[in-house]
Amino acid sequence: MDNFEAALAKLIIREEGEIKFYTFDSTQYSDSGSALKKSMPVFYNPIQEVNRSLSQIVYRAFQQVTADDEHFQPFTICDSMAASGIRSLRLLKYLDHPIKVISNDLNPLALKIIEKNLELNNFSREDLELTNEDAAFLFSKLHNSRQYPSSIDIDPFGTPNIFIEPALRAVALRGLVGITATDTAVLFGVKPTACARKYNLRCLRSSFLKEVGLRLLLYYTAIRAHPYMNYIEPQMSLSFEHYIRIFVRVFKGKGGVNRNLANSGYMLWCPKCDWRKTIGLDLRNSQVGSSCPLCGSKIDYGGPLWIGPLHDNLFVEKTILVLNGSTKEQIPSKKRLTKLLNIVKEENQFPPGYYDLHKLCDLLNVSVSKSTDILQKIHAAGFQAGMTHIDPRAIKSDIPINLLKEILVNLHNS
Repeated sequence: MDNFEAALAKLIIREEGEIKFYTFDSTQYSDSGSALKKSMPVFYNPIQEVNRSLSQIVYRAFQQVTADDEHFQPFTICDSMAASGIRSLRLLKYLDHPIKVISNDLNPLALKIIEKNLELNNFSREDLELTNEDAAFLFSKLHNSRQYPSSIDIDPFGTPNIFIEPALRAVALRGLVGITATDTAVLFGVKPTACARKYNLRCLRSSFLKEVGLRLLLYYTAIRAHPYMNYIEPQMSLSFEHYIRIFVRVFKGKGGVNRNLANSGYMLWCPKCDWRKTIGLDLRNSQVGSSCPLCGSKIDYGGPLWIGPLHDNLFVEKTILVLNGSTKEQIPSKKRLTKLLNIVKEENQFPPGYYDLHKLCDLLNVSVSKSTDILQKIHAAGFQAGMTHIDPRAIKSDIPINLLKEILVNLHNS
């Protein structure tokens, strides 16, 4: 108990999304001011406010989508790695009531801090169900006791790999699971051996590696559902800053599993000329050799990965409506999320992969023209094109790479 008191004496008060809360000073546990050390007694990363705000509007949108479904009454959400409890408390204040919030953390000190934060915000101890469990064990307990939450949130320090399968089993059918992965060096292809070890997948360090990592995580999530004849439908899938964030609904049925498999495959890529192509899981039908069809160089590949839609457009629109109806005090990053989601809602019309204009122009040894000029030329050529939320320097388009290169060269010479 003395150790608890010594730790609690070091707490400071911060505020985020209309919630005041006790936490440790993050600057004391960081070398660079952004990347936090595991030595922080109870984790809190100020930079992840965008993630928490995004989660807040997503879960409210899902709550409204399922408002007439008795299966989700009362709406129950499990914050499985609550830490200081800031996400739990923001959800408790923001979501429509009646609501049940399960706030869990393996660290007993975290629960002490959550109790203090409840009191600080004039909530009662009964407003949250506090549990002190390993997240995977908690998911198993929820499943075995048939207490299926409407939504489950997974936000670990590092890889979410061991938590995904038990979470998919624990959530209610048609429920929503939010998953964060911060092991981006693994999923983005910087550490291929670690990716094979943790996910049993082949990563691809390509010019569009952030989307490859996103699609690898979606595929990994899907195949963890399939043994139980469950399948996923991505509602929103994001890869930005230094993490990946996906929200998937879980359904049951053989037909849905088959649709998941039809949305799975491999990404082929030529490191020399930036050609890319997706193929399905059945390699017998791929009709692609080991050489690039454009330049003849040896191609690389990644997968299996998700090659289907990243988002559900209707759900994204619903989330935008929720965001528009929220105040900046409730959603501190409202302006940024508005811009991001308006880009996201257009992305499904484009094939997998994006074009990094700076890397492509470096490859061609030409200067980078304005994105608006490039998009205009692509549209004039009869193709679709738009920005991507993943990288402000990149675009998504169905234009073949050789035609895009012609446009870039012509703009440079004009």
